[in-house]
Amino acid sequence: MRLILFLLVASLTANFSFANGKKQNAVTITFHTEATNLKSKKLTFEIETPKGKRFMSKTPFITTSDIVAYNAFPSPHNPDMYGVSFQLNRAGSSRLKMTSGQYTGKWIMCSINGKVVDMLYIDRQIDGRVITIWRGVDQPMLNACNHLIPRIGESKKAWKTRLKYEKKH
Repeated sequence: MRLILFLLVASLTANFSFANGKKQNAVTITFHTEATNLKSKKLTFEIETPKGKRFMSKTPFITTSDIVAYNAFPSPHNPDMYGVSFQLNRAGSSRLKMTSGQYTGKWIMCSINGKVVDMLYIDRQIDGRVITIWRGVDQPMLNACNHLIPRIGESKKAWKTRLKYEKKH
């Protein structure tokens, strides 16, 4: 009897611990910095780029939770894809400023749902709240973003109204 009770409690606990009571986002956006040679191989991963292999930090410095608004535009590099400007919250903006100052001369990689979409070269410290990726974003990702975050300059109320209108039509 004790064994059955233990197995029942363990299985219920395991099922609830994965979700943590939160719904997963349909889109995961992360920005990673280029790693230095001094960092451990456990903390980095290797990616192939047009300019050769690069080691990137596994820990992102900007995530989906730091993004408060977006604006999509046709990519100048590929007519079938889009670029996106992301407006960051205050914490994300300060991390972007700190990281861009610390990693000047290095690369930032943007990953959407685990897929590398663009790399940005840091030529100077960035003092702003907007970061732009120029390529690699497809229409299904934009549709998913549309339901997660408002567009830049759009109020929450206008965003909710637009979502209701789009749902009807």
